[in-house]
Amino acid sequence: MGIFARRFADNEGVVLLVGEWVPAWLGMSVTFLVAALGVVGLGWWVLRKDKMNRAAQEAELAAADTTSKEAHH
Repeated sequence: MGIFARRFADNEGVVLLVGEWVPAWLGMSVTFLVAALGVVGLGWWVLRKDKMNRAAQEAELAAADTTSKEAHH
């Protein structure tokens, strides 16, 4: 018995389930796609709200400046 025959003799009862790789690959691909879309969507949401908050803050500061420039009696 050669070195290769002894190495593979232990694996005689193992069945290589090649057909399970395709569903597993598809499942992991879909999982990665959903995760990536979630990260992009969350980033978009945060940047959109940040833009709205900055615009509101600038409007508030502009309103405060106009009230402070009014003539006092």
